[in-house]
Amino acid sequence: MVKFAKTIFLTLLFMLGITFATENTGWVVLRYYFGLETPPIPIFLLVLFSVLSGVFLAGVGFLIDERSLKKALREKEREIASLQKEIQPYREREQTGAGIATKE
Repeated sequence: MVKFAKTIFLTLLFMLGITFATENTGWVVLRYYFGLETPPIPIFLLVLFSVLSGVFLAGVGFLIDERSLKKALREKEREIASLQKEIQPYREREQTGAGIATKE
């Protein structure tokens, strides 16, 4: 059911994009500083490029964040392993002490 809903949603989104492109075929020239300007481009391409750029930049940000979180996780896992090694002799001593106490 989720797959069907996702397919319907993506189809509607695609149709919305197509109708947006056909309705916004006007041409625009972007002007920059120092007299620089772009060649005329359709408005829908400008919007599409802007949206795709935003998605790309957000993806890069998420990848950087994920990488830093994985690094922090590895450090914490190493710290946990080190602490477990440190308490292992105490656990062994506790287990052997408990075994002696039950024999008496």
